Amino acid sequence: MKKIRQWALRLLPALLSCLVGSAWAAEVSDSLKEMKTIGHCTTYTYNYPSKNAAGEDVVLSSALFAWLPEEPEETDSIESLHIYSHFTITEDDECPSSELNLKESALFAVLLKDKYALEMDPAQDFISHAVIIAPDFEGYGATKDVPHPYLSQELTAQQVMDAVEYGLELYKKHVDDKRALPFKSDWRSFGFGFSQGGAVALAVQRYMEEQGLDEELRYRGTICGDGPYDLIATLRYYVEDDGDSYGQQTDHRKGVNTMPMVVPMIIKGMIDTHPDMKDHALEDYLSQQFLDTGIMEWLESKEDKINDIHGKWYDQLQEGLDAGERQYTKEQMAELFESPKENRVWAHLDKLFTPAFYEYMSDASNFDTVPTEKGDACKDLHRALADNSVATGWEPKHRIQFVHSKGDMVVPYGNYLSFREAHPDGEDTLYKIDDQDTCDHIDMGTTFYLSLTTTGTYGKYFQWIDEDGATGIQPIDNGKWKMDHYADGWYDLQGRKLSGKPTQKGIYIYKGKKQIIK
Repeated sequence: MKKIRQWALRLLPALLSCLVGSAWAAEVSDSLKEMKTIGHCTTYTYNYPSKNAAGEDVVLSSALFAWLPEEPEETDSIESLHIYSHFTITEDDECPSSELNLKESALFAVLLKDKYALEMDPAQDFISHAVIIAPDFEGYGATKDVPHPYLSQELTAQQVMDAVEYGLELYKKHVDDKRALPFKSDWRSFGFGFSQGGAVALAVQRYMEEQGLDEELRYRGTICGDGPYDLIATLRYYVEDDGDSYGQQTDHRKGVNTMPMVVPMIIKGMIDTHPDMKDHALEDYLSQQFLDTGIMEWLESKEDKINDIHGKWYDQLQEGLDAGERQYTKEQMAELFESPKENRVWAHLDKLFTPAFYEYMSDASNFDTVPTEKGDACKDLHRALADNSVATGWEPKHRIQFVHSKGDMVVPYGNYLSFREAHPDGEDTLYKIDDQDTCDHIDMGTTFYLSLTTTGTYGKYFQWIDEDGATGIQPIDNGKWKMDHYADGWYDLQGRKLSGKPTQKGIYIYKGKKQIIK
């Protein structure tokens, strides 16, 4: 924790400036604020200092969920830190720190060994005896009045890690005051998330490894559910797929987007954060008719859930649209939207995009390489999308468990394939894929989160990731494993010396290094 304490000390001037008056909209917290307790899960909120895309000081907000039995025993301690990145939201009340948000609170209460949940295998106590840090992301919570930098991966990863490091310091204060359980000497950390959160979780792993924080936080790896790791592959799927990609039949058709608010969120995120996009506007990419529906005002207000937005579009499809200077008949709205079922709306990309951008996206040859010349709206966006890919451009050091449905029509399976293509030698050793489900995105999200409440698949994901960390081999010194003791012979992950080279599949220690027996 030495680096983390040093990091906190560097923030002292910022903390003092908050006390005497600051231009920041919110104040940095000097302690955790208890919000609610469900079973063995106590929820806290806090504000922390970070930076925005312009490099300016900003105060963001986060939730922290901690395992705390009603009557702790002397030996009880926190065994794991889980870094959680939330899925795409459009309403501020859905962010993790909101008092009105019960989704994560209820799920994490069960994950943190709630008394009403099924009993976990004691071997999985490291999953449930945990602290979960769940940042709101910029644009929600304390910063709900500013734009959300959607899928700006490096920026969001940096802000998430600021939440983790500051949250741990505040949690330590509660430990010192005997209001929370201490961390076990050999604690470890994991990351997980679904959809937008899946991509952010992967970006967080990359950021930690690049900044050397993975060792300090004893990081094991990441569980990623249906994440947009490759934004170009995602948009190209909308243009090209005719319901038969990846060997799975779906209702998708070429040129259709089944969750239309995702597209403007992606483009707006690039415009707000990528340096090559500063001279471009939404009107360069999105049609006037689509913008006239009110989508950007709804996203900016952060008062509507995704289903609410679909309901407004459904009404426009039934009644036409009066946009002040421009009016659109029901027939014209039917050229932009279609409704496969009530209050569910899909969009036709040739009417959602401007003609120039639709033509660019429809030409596969444009995507043979990433353009380098600057100034063209389509090419600049292409480059911004590529720069925010977390599928390529790095070599992971820690394990990744992917969970992805081949039937996902919002975040297509091609996102995982992009990662696999970039790392062809690591499948089943460095990373694994669970692609047994064939449902669409929302149903897949339900499956992913409900698995938190069971002791089955999700626990196996954690255990597989944890194996690679060689838990229990030696005590940790300043966040680094001591391997010198194992200079000769073969050992299992519990530190027991074997009589010779093992024959069973698994991970072992040989001459101080992890070895995989297949």
